[in-house]
Amino acid sequence: MNGPQVVALIYSVEHRDSIDYTNASALRFGDDPKFDLTVEDNRARFEMKEHYADVGEACEAIEPFIQQWEFEAGIRRGPNSFRLRYQEAEVIDRHPSASETGVKKIREFGHVLSNIKAEVGIQLGEPHYPSPPPAGGSVDLEDDYVVKMKIRYDQYRLGRAKLPDVAYVCIDLLEEKYEGLPAAAKECGISRNVLVKIRSLSSNKGGEDSRKAKGFGDDFTREEKRFLRAALKEVIIRAAQVAADASQNIPQITMADFPSL
Repeated sequence: MNGPQVVALIYSVEHRDSIDYTNASALRFGDDPKFDLTVEDNRARFEMKEHYADVGEACEAIEPFIQQWEFEAGIRRGPNSFRLRYQEAEVIDRHPSASETGVKKIREFGHVLSNIKAEVGIQLGEPHYPSPPPAGGSVDLEDDYVVKMKIRYDQYRLGRAKLPDVAYVCIDLLEEKYEGLPAAAKECGISRNVLVKIRSLSSNKGGEDSRKAKGFGDDFTREEKRFLRAALKEVIIRAAQVAADASQNIPQITMADFPSL
């Protein structure tokens, strides 16, 4: 090609066996300045708004968005609930010779994807694909504290850890990283009331699920358990966002964002 231009990047949607997006409604997202996105029939098409002559450079440009999308989906819907694997690129020649016209399909760049293991359980038909993250955001998936928090939460989702244990450890990790709960709340843009409530519930309640001696404290009410699950997800996601870029324009997380207690 004399003047190649990447028109679009195509990715396939992959997921664990207990998830099914067959009947999910089409998703369209146009807020990012780099691309317009359409997801339909387990196929994600990123139509590039900026000029890229190289497929690898185009893929690298959207990689932070894909990483954050996969990370948030994994926290909110469970491990390996939504992953994207590169399939091909649509490339045109802006200065074609007489014998070279039209769009060419190129498969020269591969998106790294860890193995998705089968999970025993009922298959869940999802009516929607996971919501894309805000444009321009990013997450740090290599930050030691974020890695530890995600591992612990994944263990809970897989039935290998108790919710109070995981919540307590995650708040401990934030306190350790930022040298105290007030600093963690300030640096991460999380209301101190949210972190205090997570710490209180994970320390003093739980009944059979308690992190302390078996049967310690009252059982969680339905509202308390819903709050703990929802708040913990958003705290882990926020920790990853701040680890990547503390200057991101992200709203404060408050008690009003979660089910009332």
